[in-house]
Amino acid sequence: MKCSDVINQLSDYLDAEAAQDLCAQLEAHLADCPQCRIQIDTVKKTISLYRSERSMECPEQVRTRLHTVLSFEYRKK
Repeated sequence: MKCSDVINQLSDYLDAEAAQDLCAQLEAHLADCPQCRIQIDTVKKTISLYRSERSMECPEQVRTRLHTVLSFEYRKK
C-alpha cells in the first residue's frame, strides 16, 4: 500500500467504515510509515477538537496564511 492509498481511504478508516482487510493493510502501512501516522494523528486531533465544541479564536496571522494557501491550492485545480 502506498501513502496515496492511505490518504484516499483515510475517511472510511477513521469513520470505521473500511472493510476489515483494508484496515489491516492500512495499519500495516502505518506501522512502517511515520509520515502517514503523523497525518492520521493530526486529522484525529482536528476531529477531536471540532467535536469538543470549544470555541477557539484563530489568530489573524494564521487565518491570513491559511486563506493564502487555500486560495493558491484552489487556483491550481
